[in-house]
Amino acid sequence: MKKLLAVLTILCCFGVTAAYAVDGGEYYQKHCAACHRDGTESSKAGGGVVLKGQSAQEIEMKLTGYKDGTYGGAKKRTMERVVGKLSPEEIQALGAYIGSL
Repeated sequence: MKKLLAVLTILCCFGVTAAYAVDGGEYYQKHCAACHRDGTESSKAGGGVVLKGQSAQEIEMKLTGYKDGTYGGAKKRTMERVVGKLSPEEIQALGAYIGSL
């Protein structure tokens, strides 16, 4: 009985965690794709920045830098506005998604 209870507890915890997991791909499509397309090209609004080929760690570092104001180029104000709303979990999920392109 104790084993069954332990297994059910673990499954419930996993289910709750999965329900609140951040989908980096979904966020990318909603907030990034308009300027950065599919990551292999960029519109003028995207500043010509191609995201494909950058590691998850690079993306996380840059997004965190935009958020705290320590990083940025020509589109810094736009990116600060977009990234300013992101939680650390969302930044990590975006980094993982973009790093996988």
